[in-house]
Amino acid sequence: MKQLKHITLLLLLTLELLTISTGSTPTLANSTELLLITPKPNSWPGAWTAENPSTTEIGTSNLTLHYPQTVVNSTFFLNVTIKDVTNMKSWGIGVVFDHTKLTFKGARRPPDHVFKPVEDMGWTIIAPAVSIDQINETHSIIKWGCAYIMGEPAWSFSGSGTLCQIKFGIKREVNQTYPKWSTIITFDPEWTSIFLYPSGKIIPIFYPEKVRYLYPIPPTITILSFTPKRIVNPELTPCNSFNVNLTVTNATDLYKWYLEIFYSNQVLNATGSIEGALLKNYGTTVFNVQINQNYNQTHGQITLEQYLLNAEQGAYGTGCLATITFHVTSLGETSIIIANEKITNSENQDIPHKLEKGYFSNILIARIEVSPAEIRDPSLTPGQQFNINIAIDDVENLKNCTFKLTYDPEILLELAVTVPKILGQTPIKKIEINDFEGTIFVNIVFPNPITTYNATTITTITFEVQALGISPLNLTQTQLKDAYSQDIRHEVYNGIFIGLIRDVAVIQITVDKNSAYIGWPIYVNVTVANFGNLTETFTLQLYCNTTFIAQRNVTNIEPGNNRTITFLLNTTGLTAGRNYLIVAKALPVPYETVISNNIMQDGIIRIKLMGDVNSDNKVDMTDITIILDAFGTFIGHPRWNPNVDLFQDNKIDIADLILALDNYGKSC
Repeated sequence: MKQLKHITLLLLLTLELLTISTGSTPTLANSTELLLITPKPNSWPGAWTAENPSTTEIGTSNLTLHYPQTVVNSTFFLNVTIKDVTNMKSWGIGVVFDHTKLTFKGARRPPDHVFKPVEDMGWTIIAPAVSIDQINETHSIIKWGCAYIMGEPAWSFSGSGTLCQIKFGIKREVNQTYPKWSTIITFDPEWTSIFLYPSGKIIPIFYPEKVRYLYPIPPTITILSFTPKRIVNPELTPCNSFNVNLTVTNATDLYKWYLEIFYSNQVLNATGSIEGALLKNYGTTVFNVQINQNYNQTHGQITLEQYLLNAEQGAYGTGCLATITFHVTSLGETSIIIANEKITNSENQDIPHKLEKGYFSNILIARIEVSPAEIRDPSLTPGQQFNINIAIDDVENLKNCTFKLTYDPEILLELAVTVPKILGQTPIKKIEINDFEGTIFVNIVFPNPITTYNATTITTITFEVQALGISPLNLTQTQLKDAYSQDIRHEVYNGIFIGLIRDVAVIQITVDKNSAYIGWPIYVNVTVANFGNLTETFTLQLYCNTTFIAQRNVTNIEPGNNRTITFLLNTTGLTAGRNYLIVAKALPVPYETVISNNIMQDGIIRIKLMGDVNSDNKVDMTDITIILDAFGTFIGHPRWNPNVDLFQDNKIDIADLILALDNYGKSC
């Protein structure tokens, strides 16, 4: 190894002596550029096993790869390209890359490299072995160079061309938890320079390459809200303080956010805010707070901003963005509203979202409620019984309470209505029941006014389940009156009975072909199932990678049954040379709790250039030969080849040959 290092050093010194004039000083080139460029994959046969780059990325310094079209250990390569150089006699490069994400797989001078004329003239090429050194825990440098011993007459390269090609492999995976990474592959100025004849060394202008690797994330709607959404607490009197969290739900690559919060400054004053943990889990952040307690005569304002610094991706999921502290200044109520918001991802693109406001009140507001608010139990089948309570809370000086409970009589049957002793008193009561309409009217009068700050049951109702289904349990015509027959302000909280299982699922995706030429239709069969015990109607959506394709309404699918829905995928707008992942999503039905089986990713299809019969991403004489071998055949013929039926008319004739010849010489 020590001897090899000495040989490499000797070659590098030879290269330097051959190309640098005595006493010359490296200068920064004014126009010469050195770039890392995404090439056509077929320019290094067999070296590119990742998905093909899009046509818009070929020739640029950007490359985007997707899972599962590209997996760990897939390989790609980049061209090191010189532009607008004059009299170049040798070159040396130092290419820095992140070895936690990529592995170096090799380098070569392609057949058309800039010093190919030197080889043609029989002169001697001098090139050291490629050297790889680790710079730090995350990055390594690739060092290489090339020079030649000049003959007569003198010759040096002028113009633009490829110095070499460097091959990398994918090392770090992407998944649902960490669905993307990006990296910059760049030049190290200390190890990168161009040597001119006879003037010496120059430092060109560098252009790095950005590589992104993405995992398909189904589209979701991001929600900005407050936790808790409602704060109603009469104990939060003036001079007390409380906290509320600014929360994001379904964040997708959230990199930066800005918003303003408004509230009544007659009731509250904001006193401070600290940043939440969600973005901090993804890297170093900047958090800015500005409070204006007198934005105008009626409202205060909080301006919040947070963003990541040099992180490779934004935040995903649900979490806290900021915690805000409010100081109570008086009795009253106020909405807490988000406005003028802007949230962006790591590509500085706007993230679609919706807002939910918060609410604060320290005025005692009585409540009447159904308890429990939700009865969800699949074992409550027809013939089974259950109880609910009607309760009051946070009420003072209550003398009379009236309410009507409504329910679905086809689902539930009332069996008994009981008014218990309440806070030591036996109330006077009036109860009217209508089993046909599904209503229970109750009027309760207390001998003496009552006060309670805890949930207190005033009525218990027993139901029998009549049929599978859902029944709202709604309180209507509610009245609370004090000892002076004055109305007591109150809130009403309804309930619901769910005596069924709702579970729709995608269980299979199949395609009629795994590869197709651009323009060919692909039929996608999506099989859905109803694992619940209620006949369901729902929406089924189809995506190609993350692009929405179409949706269908699945109607009246019986419990335990499957159904296959066929979509027609138009490939005209897709990119040749790429793999596409089919994603099917059954939108959740109301009260569905198991949604992990609502989405399936399956059915990878390959889109080919028209005429690329042998799927090598180009149309050449090999393809023409295969078509000619099948010329004149039809379905059932011994030489029939369905991949050659480009015109899709069940025969191979001149029409198929013309379609291939139209793309002859093209690649993707």
